[in-house]
Amino acid sequence: MKALVLRELKSVFCSPAGVFFALAFFFVSGFMLWLFPGSYNIIDGGYADMSRFFNMVPVLLIILIPALTMRLYSEESRNKTIDILISRPVYSLGIYLSKFSATFLFVLVTLLCTGIYIYFIYQLANPLGNIDMGSIVASYFSLILLTVVFIGIGLLGSAITRNQIVALVVSIFICLFVFYGFDLLSGLFISGKAKAVVASLGLNYHYELMRRGVIQVSNVLAVFNLLILFVLLFFITYRVSKRMVFVCLFVISVLNFIFFFIPDYRLDFSADRRYTLSDYSINLLKNLDKDQSLAINIYLTGDLNYGFQRLRNETDNILNDFDRFANGHFIVNYIYPYSGNKASNDVQQDMVDNGMPGIMLNETDREGKLSRKIIYPYASITNNKDTLIVPLLKNIAGNTAEENLNISIESLEYEFIDAIRLLNQVKTKAIAFVEGHDELSRASLYDAEELLSKYYSVNRGEIGNDINILDDFDAVIIAGPLSKFNNTEKYVLDQYIMRGGKVLWLIDGAFYSHEELARLGHSASIKNDLNLDDMLFSYGVRINPDLIQDMQCVSAFLVTNDSQSTVLVPSYYQPLLMPSFDFSVTKNIRDVKAGFASSIDIVNNSPNVRKNILLTTSGKTHLVKVPEPINFDVSDIQEQPAYFSQAYVPVAVSLEGEFNSVFVNRVIPDSIKTGAYKTIQKSQSTRMIVVSSSDIITNELQGQGKDTQVLPMGYDRASNQLFGNREFIVNAINWLTDDEGLMQLKTKQQRMYLLNKSAAYENRDRYAILSILIPIAMMSLIMGSVFLYRKRKYENDRYPEISI
Repeated sequence: MKALVLRELKSVFCSPAGVFFALAFFFVSGFMLWLFPGSYNIIDGGYADMSRFFNMVPVLLIILIPALTMRLYSEESRNKTIDILISRPVYSLGIYLSKFSATFLFVLVTLLCTGIYIYFIYQLANPLGNIDMGSIVASYFSLILLTVVFIGIGLLGSAITRNQIVALVVSIFICLFVFYGFDLLSGLFISGKAKAVVASLGLNYHYELMRRGVIQVSNVLAVFNLLILFVLLFFITYRVSKRMVFVCLFVISVLNFIFFFIPDYRLDFSADRRYTLSDYSINLLKNLDKDQSLAINIYLTGDLNYGFQRLRNETDNILNDFDRFANGHFIVNYIYPYSGNKASNDVQQDMVDNGMPGIMLNETDREGKLSRKIIYPYASITNNKDTLIVPLLKNIAGNTAEENLNISIESLEYEFIDAIRLLNQVKTKAIAFVEGHDELSRASLYDAEELLSKYYSVNRGEIGNDINILDDFDAVIIAGPLSKFNNTEKYVLDQYIMRGGKVLWLIDGAFYSHEELARLGHSASIKNDLNLDDMLFSYGVRINPDLIQDMQCVSAFLVTNDSQSTVLVPSYYQPLLMPSFDFSVTKNIRDVKAGFASSIDIVNNSPNVRKNILLTTSGKTHLVKVPEPINFDVSDIQEQPAYFSQAYVPVAVSLEGEFNSVFVNRVIPDSIKTGAYKTIQKSQSTRMIVVSSSDIITNELQGQGKDTQVLPMGYDRASNQLFGNREFIVNAINWLTDDEGLMQLKTKQQRMYLLNKSAAYENRDRYAILSILIPIAMMSLIMGSVFLYRKRKYENDRYPEISI
């Protein structure tokens, strides 16, 4: 056996087929990955990963491995040297294994020579060395599994004919069918489950899962089943004893029987475990209604640049992962919006009407030419009743394109799972807006109610004196009250919290006159006394009687003194608040637009309550203490360099834990309907969020009468921008009512693996040349060494030394 392996190794490493394989592989890989522009070019892609290499290599192997194996049996059958081998005391299995092993070792050495690509990417990464090595190693492992199947097919093709060309054509055809054929066949089925079953019979299905850096027992078993299948077909086709056929069948049966009892372990080798679904997602997908399928339409299609193609690929990956746990209940369609006969303007308007406005994508090629196109980074999920739109792109102002794409990929699991949860929930959770204290009007809260109604049953009402009146609500919202809460209402609210109720407080710390400020340009300010200070202090926060001015703010139009024109000036009382990026409520949202906010102090540092700052001002802030008058005198502020002397003032805080009741050692109000109820002095584990600006949840109105239009929360007329208010409010309520871990999906992070583009473009030609020459030099050294060793050995055998 050893002699046979050495014979085949020398034959492969010294054969013209081996030289052709190595040269073709290195030339095509080097030119496609480093020189030619296109979807495979690493430098044009801008990401420090090997994904383009692993996308391209299967196509090369489908052609080159049959070219390498076509002569191994067909030539020996034509020259009848195989008969000589069989006549000797050598088993057919030994001959097969020697040829298989030699071919595999040759291809393996060729693949290992491409390790220089990893070093180049390591050097070009920003920062230096920022690559996901675990994922790359796992991807190479998946490529090796792919190789062994193609070698098995190549040997089968070589064995069925004496003509090498026929062997090449047959082997390539079988490789193409095994790799791509079942994916094509799956498109003939309508059922998502049938599609998944048919596609899983092919090699590409399992390779796509593994090349991302995720190795699963079932995928490895599927590859080995295919390998043993082609080994079995070889033994049936070639002159091999029936005993070997039964041995192969026995091996297949034993392997599958053993793996049937082994858990389907799944190892995610990526550095940030990006391809591992949360337990919450898995449980939700497994418990979907078995009689109901979900139709998912993806609109991110067409000619995309690499960044958006990566977003599209990650969307495909996450949906494939979902479908594995949902037992084929997903029907995924890819829709190109411009495929019909409609004019482009009509298509764009239709997409806007469906809640999917287009995104203008500007691209510059190598020659500096600018091209523009409109893309639609959205998906829609439909069950038999409703449809929800899933935005695939997070476009956060101030972030680079790469950062926004990375954030978008991080958010995919949350966005899809949240939509699936809403479409399949049996019982809708209920929330309530508290009334009776001059809170914000329904017109001012229209957008908030409309938005939250997609997730919850939204109610309104006064608290009253019934101790259990709030028990049916998963959360209550107190939005911008201006009059005091009496002790009865405070007691009902406090005990609701003690029993595990959740509250979103949107409380203004100071009061001013909107009318005077709009008419006169100035207004007096006083403390907004709501009789809630003791409650909030007991829970751990204090809203101060002041007003925040901040350099990071929106602008406003002011009428000049002659009333003939308007001028755009900074509106310092309308700050753009900075979200905390390490908390689920505020992760990956834009700045939040506020108005006349107050500062918040964290007090009563109880170890039983966890506090997180959600929104803060910028590094240049000024606090106006009441009762100072407020105005829009911008020039006076700009003349004071040290005016904005404070920084990062908290405006929103989350509280989670066990709270002390404000009614400890206090008399219960006489008007309360308690019955046999006893005051709870310490709460269950619960949550609340305190925000010191009701403007965050307020929408503006535009027009009058029938022409009245509701502007969304966080919309700024002057800049025509929509800030992160809507996401903040939805996330806040989701976090308050979340008992199962949905919001934890928002904390999922992925590292960015980017290239140093300036260094990459400056050294493009050098890396292109080295990527071709170095692997060829390495392979030439190995093949030359084998050739010289073989030549020397035969010369010694031909002219043996004679001792006298």
